[in-house]
Amino acid sequence: MRLRTLPVVTAVAAATFLGLAASPAQAGTGLLLGVHPTGSDDWGNFNQDPVDHPGESQDVPGDAIRACDFTGDTWGVTAWLDVNRDGTWDRSATTSGHASDYCSPWKTGDLRENTKVTLKVCHTKAGQTPRNCRTGDTVA
Repeated sequence: MRLRTLPVVTAVAAATFLGLAASPAQAGTGLLLGVHPTGSDDWGNFNQDPVDHPGESQDVPGDAIRACDFTGDTWGVTAWLDVNRDGTWDRSATTSGHASDYCSPWKTGDLRENTKVTLKVCHTKAGQTPRNCRTGDTVA
C-alpha cells in the first residue's frame, strides 16, 4: 500500500525516531531524523537523501530540514541544524506566522557524505525564550 501524502509519510517515519538520538547511519541509507519538542506532537526533521514521488509535487530534497506544528497552542516550532556539530546553527526552518497543522518548506543545502549533524527542535514564540527543546544527532 502506497502512502500518498507527504505529511502522513513524514509522520510515520518521524514517529520511528522522535525524541531519541538516532544511532549513526552511513550516507545513502535514506535516514530521516525526527525530533519532537518535549511533551508535544509537533516535530522537526532532517532528511538525508532526496525522495522522489513520481508524478506528484511532494518530492523531498536531501540534506534538508523542516518544522511541523500540529498542536494549536499559539507556539510555533523551529528546527535548527548544526552541521559538523561545531556549536553553530547553520540552517533553520520555522512555522512562525502560520496556524497549526502546518509544515514549513524544506530548507536545504548540500552536505558532504558522512557529515555529522545535530538537529534541535523547540517551541518558539516572538518575545519568548524557546521552550521544550530536544536534540538528536546523526551522521548524514
